[in-house]
Amino acid sequence: MVRLQNAILKLPEKQRAVFNMRYFDEMSYEDMSSVTGTSVGALKASYHHAVKKIEQFLERD
Repeated sequence: MVRLQNAILKLPEKQRAVFNMRYFDEMSYEDMSSVTGTSVGALKASYHHAVKKIEQFLERD
């Protein structure tokens, strides 16, 4: 869990927020869009990039 937390902390702020809302808070993209004022498509892209960066970080360690 510590490795995951470290990986999340390395994300850019927006990707970190999107990842936390989706992964930990289990928010729908529609709810996230209402909260952030960001389109669903942009949120999906941010989440995808965040997951890929976390995977890369965890594979390196």
